Amino acid sequence: MADRLRELENDTLQNMLLGDYVPDAIHGARQRQDEYMIDRFRDRNLRIADIGSGDGYHGSIFAPGCELYHGYEIAPRLVQMSRERWEKEGLDNARVFSGNVAEAKLQDEFYDLVICMYFTPGNFRDVSTDLTMYTDDYLDHNPVFIQIISSFHRALRHGGAMFLTVYRDVPEAEAAQFDFYTTTGHPPISPKGSRFVATSDAFWSVRWTRESMLSNLADCGIDSATVTFHDLHEIAWLVEIEKP
Repeated sequence: MADRLRELENDTLQNMLLGDYVPDAIHGARQRQDEYMIDRFRDRNLRIADIGSGDGYHGSIFAPGCELYHGYEIAPRLVQMSRERWEKEGLDNARVFSGNVAEAKLQDEFYDLVICMYFTPGNFRDVSTDLTMYTDDYLDHNPVFIQIISSFHRALRHGGAMFLTVYRDVPEAEAAQFDFYTTTGHPPISPKGSRFVATSDAFWSVRWTRESMLSNLADCGIDSATVTFHDLHEIAWLVEIEKP
């Protein structure tokens, strides 16, 4: 059952990422995110890991000027699109790893920069049709988020940084999520006012408070003093995590 739900989620994710419609608020947050990251990290000789690398878009931006770029992507169609895209662009330092990122085998202190963009951190969870399992306690101590972020934090060199784009838990973000998913043909089934939105075809996306993010990061062994919340839009943060 879990494998089938994961397949449905992958299909939904691909449809939303490759479709033409994105609400203005989400588009604006994505644009600000990219502007910020390009200004700080483009054309720097870094080792970069991208969790949920999608169709290879960010690889095309960063790989030409970095030491290496590793994408991690679960959706097979997006993996293939990345490989074809980078081959066409001659990016021999870009590689995509296919599969569940929670199972990725990583080398400690290997990357200079870890990124998880486009609200992907909010998709990590135990896959289930039982929405009652996603209690406040679960969302504040999400075991799958903790497993993934802990693993990549260990793979980050000292002096490096991790960046996570996340929805803020505000009504405007929930409205943008409902608009996005409904308009692209993936109707939400979770009650309005929940801290997450779940769709009829197994997609799931959580919104965050500062407290819930810091609680999960604390479970990863990450000190709150190393965490900075950058405002992207009223609906979104870019969370920066430094590794001293």
